[in-house]
Amino acid sequence: MTLIDELVVVLSTLAAQMSAAVAEINDLNVGAVVSVRHIARIMTYVSNSVAVAKASNDTPPERARIVSSLLSTLRQLESDERMQLDTRRAVSAQHELSITTATIAQVLAVVGDEEVAA
Repeated sequence: MTLIDELVVVLSTLAAQMSAAVAEINDLNVGAVVSVRHIARIMTYVSNSVAVAKASNDTPPERARIVSSLLSTLRQLESDERMQLDTRRAVSAQHELSITTATIAQVLAVVGDEEVAA
């Protein structure tokens, strides 16, 4: 499986989450809107990694570099969201944090530890 294939699995999962969040949008559910916006943001990061992977040679060092860059971006986002937990944005930050943390886990599960360490 190529890195692009693996990242498409992550994008597919995010798309399913997006669909579920869109279905929950109504006048009373602000959290669903927060989720949709945040999932779209994360999908942008993952799709940018797909574009970089497409331009690469799909060698183990290239794969590791791309995955490392994506994980670095997601972990910085996760860190920023953790800092927001003690602010007035705490509820939104909690939604965003759970999505980001799940995405990091998905990326690690799909690409495997050996690619991250390479």
